[in-house]
Amino acid sequence: MTIISLAAAQPEIGSFEFHGDTVTVITNADGNWAVLGQLCQNLTIDAEAQRKGLLRKAWAQGMTSVVEVMLPGQVRPYPQFLIHERIVPMWLANITSSRIADPEKRAKVERTQVELASALYEYITGKGSVLAATPAPKEITAAAGPLPYRDQAEILAILRPALPEPYATATAKVILARAMGERPELDPSETPLYAATFLAEQGHKAKTVAKFQSGFGQRVSNAYLKRHGRRPEKIAGPAGSRIDKVAVYTDEDRPLLEEVYAGMVDLIAAFERGDQISLSA
Repeated sequence: MTIISLAAAQPEIGSFEFHGDTVTVITNADGNWAVLGQLCQNLTIDAEAQRKGLLRKAWAQGMTSVVEVMLPGQVRPYPQFLIHERIVPMWLANITSSRIADPEKRAKVERTQVELASALYEYITGKGSVLAATPAPKEITAAAGPLPYRDQAEILAILRPALPEPYATATAKVILARAMGERPELDPSETPLYAATFLAEQGHKAKTVAKFQSGFGQRVSNAYLKRHGRRPEKIAGPAGSRIDKVAVYTDEDRPLLEEVYAGMVDLIAAFERGDQISLSA
């Protein structure tokens, strides 16, 4: 296997094992580089989409390169998009696992993402794994405003075992992106959506949201049950003036919420006009 590079020094070519898959590594004066196309092929995801996504990331600037290299099975060198070893963990952490067709490979990536989340938590907080020790009781309040990213990461790590995986993954990505000064980019299948949030998005005031949150949520839950054969997952969250178990949907469920909302919009409008109404699920 040979390589043609713009660098003066001839790079070395090696490989490493990633959960049973062989990944080619190209080493030059700037460090070790992995072949993105090979990584994506191993994970059964779209290499071109990943390449475009990386070029938009602030944390990937200066950490990608294009060289000509002849990989095993090829008869001549071809241009290959490379990513530096420093950003491989970040790239893996940002992969949307639902796009991985192979269930075994998907499980590998999700396992790695859990490991990376723990490593990030330990790095930020300076503490060991939360699974190794029981954390001391901690009062959490946002009355003084948004919590610092370090505290957000710590809270997420403490509460993660009690959270639905899509919600925990999406929240971790949001915290990480904002801490890096980036705009969070989430897949619709992992973007949390709540009944109260949806109602507020329609421009309704807090009084209207509080009035209809329960009834609207129950209707959406019933519609979800008919469509999927099960109720949506629930987590602890605000329900009016109290903390209760609330259903958590994702942005993929938005059409369902819009369908239910369309059947209630006249009732909601009547309430906002001051009319007497009777609300039932």
